[in-house]
Amino acid sequence: MKSLKVLIVDDAKFICELVTKIISDAFPEAAVKAAFNGQEAQVLLISDEFDIILCDWEMPQMSGLEVLKWTRAQPQYKTVPFVMVTSRGEREYVLKAIHAGVNDYLGKPFSKEQLIQKMNKVLHKQKAPDVIQQAKAATMLVQEQQENVPPSKSVQKPKGMAYLRVKDQVYKCAIKDMSLKDVLVVVKNEGEFPRVLDQAVIDIEQLSGDSVARVNGFIQMVEAADVHINSAFINIRITLIDDDPDKMAHLSKYIASVR
Repeated sequence: MKSLKVLIVDDAKFICELVTKIISDAFPEAAVKAAFNGQEAQVLLISDEFDIILCDWEMPQMSGLEVLKWTRAQPQYKTVPFVMVTSRGEREYVLKAIHAGVNDYLGKPFSKEQLIQKMNKVLHKQKAPDVIQQAKAATMLVQEQQENVPPSKSVQKPKGMAYLRVKDQVYKCAIKDMSLKDVLVVVKNEGEFPRVLDQAVIDIEQLSGDSVARVNGFIQMVEAADVHINSAFINIRITLIDDDPDKMAHLSKYIASVR
C-alpha cells in the first residue's frame, strides 16, 4: 500500500517496535511513526497527517480514550481509522471507545495476522463510525475480547494464581516469584506453551479476590521445571513492559502481601 502513514501510540517501547516491524513487513512502502504517550501523539498528529492510528488505552498522563476524543475533535481526523489496542476487553471499555468514535478494537496480546487483518478492515472502510450500528459493534467486540478473559473472580482462587494470555492461548499458572520488572510462573505441561519473545498479558489476582492487575509483557524464558524430558511443569518468566503508575502501585501491594 503506497504512501500509507501510520501512527502507533503506546507507552511500552517493546510494543511500538513490535508493531512497527509487523507493519513494515506487511506494507513495505508505509511510513510508521511512534509516540510513547498522548502528548507526543498530539504533536505528531498536528505536525503531520496520518492514514491510520493504532493507540493503546492504558497510558500514564493521557489515556488512549482521551487521545481518541481529542483526535475526533480535529477536523482532519474525524474519519481517519482509529484502532484501540489494549488488554481491556470489558464491555464498559468497549462501549466508551465506540461512543468516542473508535473504528475497531484489538485486544492484547495479538498476533501478526490479527493486526494486519484489523488494519486492512478499517482502511477499506474509511468513513466515520456508523452510530446506528454501535450496539451491534459493541456486542461483537465484547464477544471477541472475552474469548481470552479468565474465569469469573467470584470463585476464590488459591494464593499466587494468575492467568497468562499469549496469542489465542490462556494458561492458568501459579506465581513462583514476582517483582515490578518480571514475573516467574509455572504452568502445567500440556504439550503447548509460549515461545520466547511472544507478546503476553498476565492477569494477577489479588489475594482478596476483589481485583485483578492486568499487565503487559513478553516471554523472556521458557524452561522445564524438572530436569526431565517429560517434565510435568514448565517455568515461564514474563518481563513486564507497562509503565503505568496505577498498575505499579497495585503490583507493589500484591508483592508486599505475598512476602
